[in-house]
Amino acid sequence: MMKILIAPLALYTLAGTVMAQTLADSFDGKALDQEKWTTQQISTAQVSYPEPGRCGAAAIAATVKPSDGGTACGDEDCQRAEIRTIKTSWPKFGDEVWYSFSFRAEGQVAPTGSHRLVIGQWKGPGDDSPMIAQRFDDGVFYITVQDNDIRRVVASAAEKPGETLAAQEILGKLDRDDQQTVQGVQSLQSLETMLKRQPDFAKQFLSPELQKALRASDGAPERRRIAETLGLADSSLLSHFREFAFVAEPEKYLGPAAIEIISEAENRLPNPGGKWVEMVYRIKPGRMDNEIGPRRKGEVEIWANGKKIVTVRGNIGATLKKESKLELSGPYFKFGIYRKRVAEDLSLHFDEFSQAPKRSELVKICSAD
Repeated sequence: MMKILIAPLALYTLAGTVMAQTLADSFDGKALDQEKWTTQQISTAQVSYPEPGRCGAAAIAATVKPSDGGTACGDEDCQRAEIRTIKTSWPKFGDEVWYSFSFRAEGQVAPTGSHRLVIGQWKGPGDDSPMIAQRFDDGVFYITVQDNDIRRVVASAAEKPGETLAAQEILGKLDRDDQQTVQGVQSLQSLETMLKRQPDFAKQFLSPELQKALRASDGAPERRRIAETLGLADSSLLSHFREFAFVAEPEKYLGPAAIEIISEAENRLPNPGGKWVEMVYRIKPGRMDNEIGPRRKGEVEIWANGKKIVTVRGNIGATLKKESKLELSGPYFKFGIYRKRVAEDLSLHFDEFSQAPKRSELVKICSAD
């Protein structure tokens, strides 16, 4: 088993502020390095060091139990156990940064009702929702990017990821300010989730006519009727939505986003449930409408288990306004669990983290077992 050494911080100065571009941690010391990570959003009881790790002696695990609470939840009842890169490691906002790490999920993720589960996120200046997020709703691993308050799935472990993207394209043409449309999409999600995850329950409580309509071909009269009943102008959404129904908060995907998604031929993400998944990200923030900071298209590239999955270009993150007076540093990276409260134990194992300005400077992860 190869032991991965902890790389030193590579420092530089920007406007009198010490910044760091390079950071690495193998967690073999079985202690959280306070010079690399902050712990404001995780308790001591939520941290453990399972042995062995992905490559070395140990990994770090963030665990949430049903009785756990969370900080910075806003108006919702959330549970949180996250570690965050320390501020001295944040890049200048707009710089190209590479990240690599391994992770796996251990525990329970219900096939329904587990909305909303974030298992890794990057946030830049002005971001409310993360500009990039790893999510694990209803046991499906997927990755999103954000254009201000509009969200897009860019990769997923769904059975048919192409269908997920097809449904999303239709959602992007709908009016997010039309409450009937929003309610129609939410109702469609409930119906599809029931049919897919609880078929016996659906057969008992949904009429045969409704079940037939949901599975009818495009253009069929019953398909058009149910779309009209739900207030959905495009009945073709019903053909693809079953591969989108796992996504939390589908209303956040309504409306146009200036995001281009270029998927590879083999673009299905691996399932991290019980198995190590190796992720590599290239992130270069930007927006064409920024008044300060990088005024160009943002870029994100993602690899999983050594395979290129997707390239994303466009307006990524929040628009930066002159009057905001935001500090142009980041994005910062957080790993762990952030979810709405559910009665499940869940543990995320995290290991072999590396952050660098070039891919060649990332710490190499040992070969898969």
